[in-house]
Amino acid sequence: MKRLLLFAALVIAPSIALAHPLYLFGAIGKAPVLLMMEQDGTALSGWYLYLSQGKQIRLKGIAAPDGSFTFDEFSGSSEQMTGQFEGRMDRGQWLGQWRKPGAASTLGFRFIENGDTLSNLDGRFRCATKKVDRQFGYTYRHGLTLEVSRGAVKAFDTERGEVSRDGGEQMCSIALDSVKQVKSDVGILLRAGEAADDGSPQCTIRIVGTGDYLYVQMGDSTESGNDCRSSDEAMYCSPRSFWTSMVLNRKTRACVSVE
Repeated sequence: MKRLLLFAALVIAPSIALAHPLYLFGAIGKAPVLLMMEQDGTALSGWYLYLSQGKQIRLKGIAAPDGSFTFDEFSGSSEQMTGQFEGRMDRGQWLGQWRKPGAASTLGFRFIENGDTLSNLDGRFRCATKKVDRQFGYTYRHGLTLEVSRGAVKAFDTERGEVSRDGGEQMCSIALDSVKQVKSDVGILLRAGEAADDGSPQCTIRIVGTGDYLYVQMGDSTESGNDCRSSDEAMYCSPRSFWTSMVLNRKTRACVSVE
């Protein structure tokens, strides 16, 4: 009940803001999904993705103090609605029905607010992705190495590169010696540089997860300048390159880049 009362307070008092996005894991029907939501007064915005695919689907909605909510979903940059969520939140659980526009049938969903600090996480993971964009002539590669022992990160290395048809290359790369693990109330948090309000470059890497899945988020849209292209200490990306986050399946050891 405390989480519901807290969320109601956030809705009523727009000046209060979450220190980071709200992460929710769950399922639509039987398909596992991750949601990331930000709050501004009664308005909610963010995205969700099917964990097996990694494609972000944009969300906009309203949450009322009584716990009821409605989200509309939009694919890509289009303003054409592709789906709608209606439901109610209670004690950290978001329950309801999803439907396509104009459809009579619905799918049930259940999302749970994620507050796991992953203090018991153990394992060593290594994965890589490759995507070929034949239309524009680019090949994208993304790699991740992660080792965690009882929630403490022992090894971390990730890089993302894009190569054009004519051989031009842009890269991003960051390793554990460029960041430090800091206290976090959600997941594992790695930080390079210091948080600032002046838009100066910085980088946080947050790892959240549940069950078989880990989500590795590069940067934080709630902090100005936090896109992990650089920090006040170093450059991590070449001029025209950028990061994407990753979803890692701990069971299969496969990963997908989030687009």
